[in-house]
Amino acid sequence: MVKRVAPVAPSRTMRHLSVPRQETQLILSQLKAESALPEGARVQMDPSDPNRTLIPVTEESQTELLSLYPVIQAEPPTAPPRTYRDHLPSILSQDEIQSIDWPTRHEFVGDLILIKLDEQQRKFGDYIGKAMLMQHTRIRAVFEDRGVIGEFRVRDLSLLAVRDGFDSTPKTRILESGHYLWTNPSTVYYSARLSHERQGTLECAKKLQAKLHRPISVCDPYAGVGPSLTPLLKEPGLLGDLYASDLNPAAVELLRENITTELATIECVDARTLHERSELCSKFDLLLVNIPHDTLEHLPKLTPLLNDGGTVRGWIVLEEEEFDSAQETLKKILGKAVEIDVRRSYSATANLCRFESKIIREMM
Repeated sequence: MVKRVAPVAPSRTMRHLSVPRQETQLILSQLKAESALPEGARVQMDPSDPNRTLIPVTEESQTELLSLYPVIQAEPPTAPPRTYRDHLPSILSQDEIQSIDWPTRHEFVGDLILIKLDEQQRKFGDYIGKAMLMQHTRIRAVFEDRGVIGEFRVRDLSLLAVRDGFDSTPKTRILESGHYLWTNPSTVYYSARLSHERQGTLECAKKLQAKLHRPISVCDPYAGVGPSLTPLLKEPGLLGDLYASDLNPAAVELLRENITTELATIECVDARTLHERSELCSKFDLLLVNIPHDTLEHLPKLTPLLNDGGTVRGWIVLEEEEFDSAQETLKKILGKAVEIDVRRSYSATANLCRFESKIIREMM
């Protein structure tokens, strides 16, 4: 009987040039030009001299650099994991790994990851969460996102994993356009995809302030946690008065954490009732209407809040066949023809659109 010898793993060592750190880029460029740089080559520090680096060279190369710099046999550094899936072999068997298609898309919200799972993937949800924490060291917790629920369109979240010693709450702080905001995807609606629109709101407000030659008054009755307002508040001399409200009590609670200026009045109220309060009518220079599915229905009860010549900036979700009727409705409400701009796709058949216009009361 012949006793088989266990196979020996092939050596991973390869030739490296030891070069001064300041010459690293120059040598890399020359080796690349000579096709002497191995595919996926990675530079590493020379363990014998921290002021030098090791650059791999293909075995076939006869570059003259081999005679100009010390040649060292060294193992190339191991490539770091690229996705959470690279960590799965350390916590699951190969049979388990090959048993399902692993999710490839997820969303970052502050120090959270939100990920959608199907029924098969959900069985491995805890392992997915653990692997994601291993891959993303700045993430505090991972949640399964089971979709949007309820009147306020919040996320139905289920905790998959949380880093040891940290809070498992979905409340998190986000950074948008240089401004920090508290939010909680399980209790309030927030979309980072609208950040460009919010920058546009800032530009609109600055132009209005320049035209009026004074700080402006702004009303945002669908303020959420305040992402449209924080950029305005950070602009010196832009705002003279601010009214912000929302129908969702959880949003208003976070709004008060995010906006602490004495310029702001913050309330939890139905925007459609504000026109009944005389102290708010004809008061504001700029009105923001961000309730895309109901903007046209709500708008007639909101325009009384604007002063003469005030500007309204709003967003609507429209199907292609609804454009003409939406323009006619806006014309009746605002007293003039209004251009509707498509901002981005909302669904397979609908678009998120924006309009901006002054109101003309004489024609209303």
